[in-house]
Amino acid sequence: MATRLKHDALVKKILTQQEAAQEFLAYYLPLEVKEKLDLTRITIERESYVEHKLRKSISDLVYSVLTKDNDQAFVYILIEAEVTPNYWIALKLWQYMLRLCERHKKKDKEKLPLIIPILLYHGSRPFNAPKNLWALFSDPKLAKQLMGGDYKLVDLQSMSDDDIKQKKYVGMLEYVMKHIYQRDMLNLWEEFLQNFKPYILLDKEKGYIYIKNFLWYTDSKLPEDKQQDLERIIDQHLPEQDKEDIMRTIAQKYREEGIQIGQKKGKLMGIQIGQEKGKLEGKLEGKLEGKLEGKLEGKLEGKLEIARVLLSEGESVERVLRLTGLSRSQLKGLA
Repeated sequence: MATRLKHDALVKKILTQQEAAQEFLAYYLPLEVKEKLDLTRITIERESYVEHKLRKSISDLVYSVLTKDNDQAFVYILIEAEVTPNYWIALKLWQYMLRLCERHKKKDKEKLPLIIPILLYHGSRPFNAPKNLWALFSDPKLAKQLMGGDYKLVDLQSMSDDDIKQKKYVGMLEYVMKHIYQRDMLNLWEEFLQNFKPYILLDKEKGYIYIKNFLWYTDSKLPEDKQQDLERIIDQHLPEQDKEDIMRTIAQKYREEGIQIGQKKGKLMGIQIGQEKGKLEGKLEGKLEGKLEGKLEGKLEGKLEIARVLLSEGESVERVLRLTGLSRSQLKGLA
């Protein structure tokens, strides 16, 4: 006895036949699309883009069709097997079409193939669900304008420094990010502090949150032997008490980063780092104890273990020296 076919299975059974597929597309594709396609060359794709949990109510069928210029195009057919319209079906179509785009995305920047979505609905109730993605938004026209057109590009390299300096807090951000690739970080800081002096005074009211974060951001670009030169530049542009507070904050960030990296690696090695008490405990070829306080002062064994963790995480030698306070000769023994 033959197994009774379900709705989606019946549709797929018929529409995977070459002559039925060709006729279906000839009837339902827009004229301007049909003029571009060669409907005598249709291939049935075997991959489904519908998530597994929805396959009882939704099925899909993908045709690969060659254009008359021998480019590839796809007709994506979604088969709605429920008897009532799915309000979110337009969003689902976009999700599945984007998956199809992801499959065909290539590193050599070739263009994606055309995708033509079709929904085959056979429910008993009139179809009244939104027929496009934009209709799902509270302001369809604006949604289409914002999401369907070109995205807004903020290209810092194409902006002049004068334009950037017209802004306050955003200007500081854009200036630092635009010039972060230059070799001379000290020159960048000198120019930054001069150009944004009025706004840095406003930053003071916020506890220098911008300056502190910019220092942290540019730290990896600054060699260890230039650290004192940077402090001198900051000293020239900021009050003494503020400079000390900023540098103290940066030092604290070094310690926090060291603790976080140590914790991540320490768990894998059976080492527990207690941040609250600042202790490093665990067993690695015996019991390893040490305190992590201030600038990672403590037992030599503890410092060496932290250094080993940081190095294994890919940290530079200069940064490890600064975090642990070890000498180069002590660090060489870990190599």
